[in-house]
Amino acid sequence: MRAPVLQANSSHGRRWRLSRLLTAVLILHVLPAGAIQRGDTVAILPFEDHSDFPGTWDIRRGLAEKLAIFMADTLGLVVLSHDTIAAVVSASGEAHQSIDQARVVGQSLYADFVLTGDIVDFSIRRFSVGNPSLGGYASYTALVDLETRLVRVFPGATQVEAFRGMAEEEADDLGLTLMGKPTETAALHKQLNDVVFGSDVFAATIIGKATQRSVQQIVDGLSARVLNENLVLKQGAKILSLEGEEGFVNLGIADKVEAGHRFDIYSRIDSQRVGAIQVVVPLAAHLSQIRITDGAQQIQPGDLLRAPVGR
Repeated sequence: MRAPVLQANSSHGRRWRLSRLLTAVLILHVLPAGAIQRGDTVAILPFEDHSDFPGTWDIRRGLAEKLAIFMADTLGLVVLSHDTIAAVVSASGEAHQSIDQARVVGQSLYADFVLTGDIVDFSIRRFSVGNPSLGGYASYTALVDLETRLVRVFPGATQVEAFRGMAEEEADDLGLTLMGKPTETAALHKQLNDVVFGSDVFAATIIGKATQRSVQQIVDGLSARVLNENLVLKQGAKILSLEGEEGFVNLGIADKVEAGHRFDIYSRIDSQRVGAIQVVVPLAAHLSQIRITDGAQQIQPGDLLRAPVGR
């Protein structure tokens, strides 16, 4: 493989020096989880529940699906269905997935990212002072605390990014129109069991409002990691050299390019799309190693990089 910045008298010498360069870069440059690109495929695994919530809702699945809807609508991501993910997770035989196991699940699903999560708290508490019927006061507090981790499914990517959402809501009622009022926490949860998790009725309750805010905080954190290709793609971003299905481009660390990023390739001659590439590793300020993912027979040195369309 020929690196455009290296000069050598033989193919063997070039490859030996390039191998040394790649080794040094990989040691010094720890691959991050990676900025998200619109159109990336994400697998959200069922959350682990540490909340001891006594209700009948399946919050491990429900909260993951709620986050999936927000991510698909807000971030433009392709989020795999719960059933698709559950089939692979069940086949693994592991009830709880470590980061390495989560990455294996993602690879099995051909996902770009896997998102795992913990339900730290999901609770509703009733507080009362005196007898409400004699001028006393009762109130409710709902708390939703979620911790999530974003894992890129890409060879060599080792770091994991964490995003947290925590929200608390207080009210003098549950937000439900029901006959009578609960006098104990147990009665409170019994009434909520009749509400469909994620429904409009659920959204109007204090726990529904806390859920909405908590999930939104996570999505806001993720949105800050969405790559703006128009800022990354400087004028003249192009293929520098190719050998087989691997090569180099003139975008790198200074251009905020990260391992796993994808770009469409357009012919330098007629500006027609000829294929696509994926960044393997940024090597320098304006140099990255890439691999061709589409159009190996058509892409040529000098062809131009563009933001991916229709992924």
